Amino acid sequence: MQIVKKMTTRTCGDFTIAKIRAMILQAAPKGDDGNPPAVAPDGTHRALLKIAGEATSAATGQTDKGTFTRLMGSFVGTDMTTGELYQSGQCILPDYIGSQIGAAVLSAGKDGNGAVQFAFEIGAKAKADAITGYEFTVKPLIESKPSSAMVRLMGLAGIEAPKLADESKPAGESKLADESKPADESKPADDKSTKGSKK
Repeated sequence: MQIVKKMTTRTCGDFTIAKIRAMILQAAPKGDDGNPPAVAPDGTHRALLKIAGEATSAATGQTDKGTFTRLMGSFVGTDMTTGELYQSGQCILPDYIGSQIGAAVLSAGKDGNGAVQFAFEIGAKAKADAITGYEFTVKPLIESKPSSAMVRLMGLAGIEAPKLADESKPAGESKLADESKPADESKPADDKSTKGSKK
């Protein structure tokens, strides 16, 4: 496992723009002649890496490429193309998801929880009108529950909070079927009144 200063798509597998474009092209369906297309069709997807961690604080920053959210905590990641593992105390995700995690960390601090756990699969899919020729995709790998502040807002808006799979089962549903069967009534009860008394 490599320890890196910060976990990003660049430090976990060196996913440069050129490398991601080439990987998407490799994932594109081949033509009738058996050769890959010159340009990957829109929507062609390639999984890149998985990142999981617990964020305890967050800060925003600015570069010439735009704003970003730096998460602090404990994070692990794996390059899905090589299986190589990485570890870091800082993580920068694609901003549209990084900013959401950062906001959740701030909300968790107000609620007294102080940390937000997450696990994502990050990929890229071809998009012709994007500057890079692709856009990042983020697939959650664990279920997450809204913060208490978000639950209050959802209540005001009349939105029902999502339930986890095990919360949606009625109580006692997991019991074995034979435990719910009635007793075998074919067996006579042990009635002492039918037994003869010894004198």
